[in-house]
Order: sequence, then C-alpha cells, then structure tokens
Amino acid sequence: MNSIRYTVTDHRDHALLTLTGDLDFAAHADLEARVVELVGAGRPVVVDCAGITFMDSMGLRALVAGLLAAEDAGVGFALAAPSPPVLRVLELSGTLERFSVREPDPERPQG
Repeated sequence: MNSIRYTVTDHRDHALLTLTGDLDFAAHADLEARVVELVGAGRPVVVDCAGITFMDSMGLRALVAGLLAAEDAGVGFALAAPSPPVLRVLELSGTLERFSVREPDPERPQG
C-alpha cells in the first residue's frame, strides 16, 4: 500500500499533480515514474505539495527526478505551496533554490 495519494488534473497551461500523504521510500518509485511520465508529455508540470505530511530523502529523489526530466525536455517544473515537511527537506538538502516555488494553484479545491 502506497503512503502517498495523487491526482492529476489538466489545466490550460500545465498539468497539476496534487500529492497528499507521506512521500517516502514506499512511494518514491511509483511517484517518480508518474512525474517523469507527465514531464515527458511535453507540458509544464506543477506539483502541489501542500498535502504532504512527511517527506524523506527518497521523496526528494522523486521530485529531483521530475525536475531533471523537465530540464532535459525543456518544459517547466514547479512546486506549489510546499508544506513545512517538504520545505524542511529541501532546505536541509540545499536543493530549495533548484526548484521554482509557486503559490497554491488558484484552481485547486480548498478544504
């Protein structure tokens, strides 16, 4: 059983990947494959991180893989509303400045 849940919604100028739960070793491989697949479609990807309650180094690996795939494909890749656990790992790893960070997606359902 994966500890992370995600949904993908199509927006005018990007695909939105909304994550909820723990982004950890148990979830990283599936999520990494999904992020790389989305980037491979050739559209910018925004990863909504507001619902991530825990993230470890393997979760970071999945996000970095998406970023690197986006750079290789020449498409945008951004994190939206990173939760405190996400910000902590990004700051401790020194990778925060590598990511474009946005406010929550205005089309994201609240609540």
